[in-house]
Amino acid sequence: MNRITPRGGRRSAFTLIELLVVIAIIAILAAILFPVFAQAREKARAISCISNEKQIGTATMMYVQDYDETLPMYIAFTGGRITNPIDSTDIGPWPMWQAALYPYTKSWDIYNCPSDAYKKTTSRDRYYYLSYGYNNGYLSTFGTDANGRQQWPGRNIASIVRPAQIVAFADGGGKDPATTRYYGGSIVEAPDAYPSTETWYYTGSGSVGWGSDGGSLCNDKWGITGCFAPRHNEGGNLVFCDGHAKFLKTNAAAAGTTFSPTTPTASVCVKDYSQYLWDPRFDSGQEYHSDGSRSCP
Repeated sequence: MNRITPRGGRRSAFTLIELLVVIAIIAILAAILFPVFAQAREKARAISCISNEKQIGTATMMYVQDYDETLPMYIAFTGGRITNPIDSTDIGPWPMWQAALYPYTKSWDIYNCPSDAYKKTTSRDRYYYLSYGYNNGYLSTFGTDANGRQQWPGRNIASIVRPAQIVAFADGGGKDPATTRYYGGSIVEAPDAYPSTETWYYTGSGSVGWGSDGGSLCNDKWGITGCFAPRHNEGGNLVFCDGHAKFLKTNAAAAGTTFSPTTPTASVCVKDYSQYLWDPRFDSGQEYHSDGSRSCP
């Protein structure tokens, strides 16, 4: 089809080569811009996520002030089940930290990251399988009540030497790629947590509780399934024991350790406790390997 030129003359339509060039240019621009748009969308979700975690941090500080400067209990199989805040017709879950903080947050939606791909379909799943995990391995202690029922009371905030540098909560949860089973929810394991002599589930003769079945809560992988979830552009959001929240890349979240994303199943050694963000009991100078030895290659 011919078309009029600005001077009233006629010229031929676009040639096939010209059309192909235009299409190629559009395709190149799309290839450049689409990832940028995706990153922008993920950035927006990450901002919403860190807002959630800031609210969790604020609620924790309010809880600490009301409960003799003690952090929330991770879970207690004592005192009976509680009414599910999401669905009062539920038979009742065991009390956990999210229920302890709920009176201060008044919202269950803040426990869900918009980038968490795992969709909870029941009120029970929504209660237990949160997008954020508690650093229970180092911020709670294992114990039993008078009837031998298990409980994990929180540590006193005064025992944390560097509260602004110790993780309280973090992006967590995920699916094991091999079994598609969902791991995590409500807790996030530290980089050196499996196997470890320095966390609550170690009895002196071996690991018990989470991580004792050979697959472990994290399936031996920190940063992949049930542990720290780097769902925001190769990193995640964390809340610290002073209530503030910030984004860190996976390697930065594992600072001071031998953790490497290229070998996530390797045993992790803490080389420098002055940089380590998960264990509040040490400041510097002490080294522990996750097999129990006190040497760090």
